[in-house]
Amino acid sequence: MLRYLVFFISTYMFANGINWHSSQVILRHLYDLQDEQFAVAKEYLELETKRIHDLERFLIPIYDWYINYSLKKRTFILSHIDSLKVMTRVYKDLSEIKKLMSNKQSVEVFKRFDEHKAVNELNIRSAYRSLRRIQKVYAIPASEMAAGKYKDRIIGDPMNACECNVMSKYTFEECDTYGIMEWAIQTYNKWLTYRPKCVDIEKLHYYIRSASMSTGFNFETLTDYSNLNHPENSEYFTRHFSLMTNALNIRDFNTPSTDIYNIYDSFEQLGLHKNFRNLCRTGKSVRPLTYESKCRYQTKNSPYWILMPFKEEDISINPSIKLYHDFIYNEEIKTITKMASKDLTDAASYFDGKIILIDNQRLGQLKWFSENSNPVLFGKLNERIECITEYSTKTAEGYQTVNYGLGGHFAEHVDAFTDGPKLNGNRLVTILFYMTDVPEDGYTVFPNINFVAHCHKGTALVWQNLYLNNGTVNSRTLHGGCPVIKGNKWVMTKGLYEEGQHLTYNWQDNKIITIV
Repeated sequence: MLRYLVFFISTYMFANGINWHSSQVILRHLYDLQDEQFAVAKEYLELETKRIHDLERFLIPIYDWYINYSLKKRTFILSHIDSLKVMTRVYKDLSEIKKLMSNKQSVEVFKRFDEHKAVNELNIRSAYRSLRRIQKVYAIPASEMAAGKYKDRIIGDPMNACECNVMSKYTFEECDTYGIMEWAIQTYNKWLTYRPKCVDIEKLHYYIRSASMSTGFNFETLTDYSNLNHPENSEYFTRHFSLMTNALNIRDFNTPSTDIYNIYDSFEQLGLHKNFRNLCRTGKSVRPLTYESKCRYQTKNSPYWILMPFKEEDISINPSIKLYHDFIYNEEIKTITKMASKDLTDAASYFDGKIILIDNQRLGQLKWFSENSNPVLFGKLNERIECITEYSTKTAEGYQTVNYGLGGHFAEHVDAFTDGPKLNGNRLVTILFYMTDVPEDGYTVFPNINFVAHCHKGTALVWQNLYLNNGTVNSRTLHGGCPVIKGNKWVMTKGLYEEGQHLTYNWQDNKIITIV
């Protein structure tokens, strides 16, 4: 999967600063663009080939004439007639040669190619970070990822030495020492097969030595080779050799390379996101069923929904979280995704009232819709939302449609806080529509209540962000979107604000919002 991105770094594309890999729709545009550019390159090659052949055919008789002329040029210059003939011939020939060498047609074709911007270093780095994010969250050893596998599941084509080397390069540049060990070893083992020139083996040796010193692994016994030509007698190597052998108190220095990740992961698990990652990996909610956990056909006492009631499933009482199955219909999903696919933009996060693009926080492509975008469709959705939540949508935000691709995710966050000025209060309720099936990853996880919502097409996940007695934020609504390993994930969200709702408190008096 990485090889295509690596290939395009040297070609000119219409990138516009887009994260090419962060949306399946955008990736389709990239492949379409590849076809267009190859067609331009082929046309350029054909024109250039024809031009060179024409030039060659034109020059051959000139060369023949020039040889004969060289033999008789002493007599030619004595005759005005012959001089005119020579001047006319040379003028005509040189003009034609200049015309054939000017390649105007080829230049015009090349301009069509050069108008597109390149897939740049930032695009490749972002793709690398996505693969590392997937690797870290789902605990996938580099050996498996390089083979294109995860839990006996095919997640992509096997990676060759050049592609593994790209991972080694970026792990080194970002001081990801365990990643360096893993990917450098994969690179070296694949490099041994046919020794491609894309791998600078001396630089790779340096990566491994540096990572060994930082992690405490003995790289020689770890990788089962000892021909790295390291500076054994140098003062620098001697000074750091103890770090390479026992800095982590590892007694068995024959640790297989596939176990590097297990040691690394044990350290990562000490972090704040331990439960989020565990829930993403297992895909299983860790919570007991209670008396309040029920499924029902819900009409909200509305005669309109008696013939086709909502399929309501209780998930949590505190916070209030419910699932509504078959809430959004296939034709509606088809219309929305078609509308959104035309002009997706990079998903952003908000910090201190400002829009920021940080792929470690959020990675995907989105499109905002107002009800006016399709009054009939969004009007019907508003009616359903008002029925199940019993809150007004008149002061709500628009509909946000998001497409997640390779590594697409949303880090843990709460939805309560408004992105801009607090005109309509904070988000009281969030409705998350799933518009595709993602069977084995890409879950929505609530780590503080151990709940995992699977992506089932047509389902709506609804939860309350605030306590209804005072408007404070319920920290148990902390949630995030697990990275997408493979496939396509479409979701749509809508937030209902405090303004215009029947509440037991005055939200405008809440100067300070606390999380309890």
